[in-house]
Amino acid sequence: MLWVICYDIANDKRRNKVSKLLEGYGRRAQFSVFECDLDEQKCNLLEKRLKREIDPAEDDVRFYPLNAADLGRVRVFGRAELYEKKGFYIT
Repeated sequence: MLWVICYDIANDKRRNKVSKLLEGYGRRAQFSVFECDLDEQKCNLLEKRLKREIDPAEDDVRFYPLNAADLGRVRVFGRAELYEKKGFYIT
């Protein structure tokens, strides 16, 4: 499932750690927004790892699920590119 994950992290050091962590799971859509194609196991692992990095009293991380129907209704403007799931190629 495609997840839009966004964050508001108060501390620069924590924000950098969260950003680096998310880069390993998906594509940056905007500065603090990532699009991640995750199965349930990866989603749970990412959630667990993020919870270790943030301060719950100061920081905010949100996971928004997008199913195929929702993804088809997404509107993008400007230089934005819509997430496309890449297939596998055998050569």
